[in-house]
Amino acid sequence: MITSVLAQLKAITRVLLYLFAAFILIRLWQDPAGSGHAVVDFINSVGSFFASAVDKLSTFVRSLGD
Repeated sequence: MITSVLAQLKAITRVLLYLFAAFILIRLWQDPAGSGHAVVDFINSVGSFFASAVDKLSTFVRSLGD
């Protein structure tokens, strides 16, 4: 019973992943410049998040030694 539910969940997840990939491809096809800007903005946001996280972590670790 549980394995069939897990198999159905896996199949649903696969279908949703394919639909999401198709949506992304269609959006890229319709507006490649806008999609490029969105991707660059997303990468910049992720980069600034990790830079901030590393900065705060290093400050925390330095404060442990004081």
